[in-house]
Amino acid sequence: MRSPSDFDDSEQPGGAASARNEFAAPGGTVGAVVQAGAVHGDVHIHTGSRGDPPRQVPLAPRHFTDRVPEQAALSTAVRGARADRLPRVVVVSGPGGVGKTALAAHFLHRAADSFPDGILYADLRGFAPGAPPVDPGDVLDRFLRSLHTEAGAIPFDPAARAAEFRSRTAGRTLAILLDNAASAAQVRMLLPGGGPHVVVVTTRLRLAGLAFEGASFLQVGPLAGSAAAQLVARVLGDDRPRREADAVDRLVALCGRLPLALCAAASRLALRPHQSVGRLVDQLDTEQGRIARLSRHQEPEESSVQAVFDTSYAHLDPTARRLYRLLGLPTGPDVTLPAAAALLGADEERAEDAVDALVAASLLEEHAAGRYRQHDLARLHARDRLAADEPPEEREEARRRLSAYFLDSAVNADLVLNPGRWHLGPRFGEERGGEQFTDRASAVAWLEAELPNLRAWIAACNEAGDHASCWQLCEALRTFFVMRKHFDMWETTHAVGLSSARALGDPAAEALVLGGLGGLHTTLGNPVTAREHQRAALVLWERVGHLLGQATALEALGVTDLVLGEPDSAAARFRRALDIHRGLGHERGIALMRRRMGEAARDQGDHEAAEAYFDRALEFFTEDAEPYMRVRTLVGLAASRLAHGEAPAAEEALAEALRIGEDVGARAEVAGIHVMRADAASAAGRSGAVRTHLSTALSIYTELGAPQAAVIRQRIADLPPPPAS
Repeated sequence: MRSPSDFDDSEQPGGAASARNEFAAPGGTVGAVVQAGAVHGDVHIHTGSRGDPPRQVPLAPRHFTDRVPEQAALSTAVRGARADRLPRVVVVSGPGGVGKTALAAHFLHRAADSFPDGILYADLRGFAPGAPPVDPGDVLDRFLRSLHTEAGAIPFDPAARAAEFRSRTAGRTLAILLDNAASAAQVRMLLPGGGPHVVVVTTRLRLAGLAFEGASFLQVGPLAGSAAAQLVARVLGDDRPRREADAVDRLVALCGRLPLALCAAASRLALRPHQSVGRLVDQLDTEQGRIARLSRHQEPEESSVQAVFDTSYAHLDPTARRLYRLLGLPTGPDVTLPAAAALLGADEERAEDAVDALVAASLLEEHAAGRYRQHDLARLHARDRLAADEPPEEREEARRRLSAYFLDSAVNADLVLNPGRWHLGPRFGEERGGEQFTDRASAVAWLEAELPNLRAWIAACNEAGDHASCWQLCEALRTFFVMRKHFDMWETTHAVGLSSARALGDPAAEALVLGGLGGLHTTLGNPVTAREHQRAALVLWERVGHLLGQATALEALGVTDLVLGEPDSAAARFRRALDIHRGLGHERGIALMRRRMGEAARDQGDHEAAEAYFDRALEFFTEDAEPYMRVRTLVGLAASRLAHGEAPAAEEALAEALRIGEDVGARAEVAGIHVMRADAASAAGRSGAVRTHLSTALSIYTELGAPQAAVIRQRIADLPPPPAS
């Protein structure tokens, strides 16, 4: 059985904007993953470069006040980690709205220089309304990527991923902020390896289980009365607190001395410089009584916050009020201005005014540049207001607008990343709005930033019965998943997409999503499972008469056959796919299948046939038009020649592949070519050249963080020592 890393992910020939109702439409292809590089069609994006240390801590709060003892405790943890050269875990607990995240963010901004290897941040969403806590495996994936780990080197198994994170962080000096933790188990998987790290965990719970990890516990309560009054004065920035000291004291008491409630109440006053503190207190006092009667089951702190939210909400302008409640839709962890505009059905300028109003009222926070989120208590309040104040038809229309924004933007990104692939979803062939992208880098950047929101929205569409948007979003994300190897997201989104396709009773959509799941399992090294998915997809494609779908499934099945060491079966499948492309007059598809037939013939030991197939494919894949596919074809040809004992001819093909690969920046492929050149040199008895090529490959694989580095390092260690000079 051969390793799946020896093969590209299945390629999908086509090129029509949409093949939904044009089952025989001609077109181009989708490429795949080779070894440690991320490749999709003619796309190659290197994801493993060493960059600056991550600095992910949320923006520091503008009006942070007091918390001197708590900051001292965190400083003690930093000093202890330095002294022991061991990680320190500090659990910061307290009720919602008490300012746990603000404390941690303020401290880490001040202490940033103590962590030269960076600061990592994750909102674990342990208390987010209507959403489960975040899977630690997802967080580990993001952390490893933030530490510049090549995507292909990130394990799929969560336990292995945690071990990789510990290895990557061992000996470094990092701070990690784990916000809103739901359990000790959730945190435990995210702890780093040995080194003077500081892990700050915020939670509403005790999380006593972390005592086994040597954690210290810091309980954060409401502000002292004087500090709370000082916070109000800072937010107002005028002389009203001095003139109305008694009213400020009453405001502090009504807000339970909670920073979240105090900032929300005082922010409203800051926007109204002529309104007295006393007038606001009278309003809140009445509202507090009503909330207390209606919400006797709530904690006093939550009742205080809700009273402030109700009053602040009532005094927003109509557009800001509407945006606030629409954010109660399951939009994901945060929102951008374009998404806010989609919710409102307004232009971005109007949406920006509404966002600014919510930020000014402390009902929304800008946690990163251009990205806004609600506190989970505000999200809960917004959901209540959405149900009470937004008519059902308006809620549905807003949901449809946001769905169109996400789907159109994802489609636009996919078309930039892989314009030649055929598509099933109708949005690929229609006029679209959404984000526009001028290059691959901007498309990937948007998808990376929005991926948590897109996953949440796919689930929301499924739950809302918008099954068409659900599976089409999966299709639009496929290229990105193959390139960036977000395996967890790939699996969860496609499982939901498959459910939606089946709910629609749409066999073509079901086949497409099954093919995506099959591609995932091929990439993960699960060819038997991949084969099951692709077989099921092929049956469905045949049922609806979709020729391109049939060719795609046949190619994917052939790839799994090669992985399983069954080249005869692979050749038969590739031949059937080749016949389909010939019937469609599909020149690029024909060339691709010739290359695949060459791979099958090579594994069958038929060197002469393999050479002929590769040569014919190279006639189409010219350096000018298809440089990356030419590299892949030349590598296949060279492998066939090496297997047949024709090292000089293999060297010739590899030299051309190396030159083109370096020109297009395909670094992982370049490393693989050097390994093959080392094999060719070994066959010719040139030991010096073997060491040179392996050393070059090791350097590249090490920089990429690729797992092949360990194998090549061992090969070099096993070489006989070079002769003495």
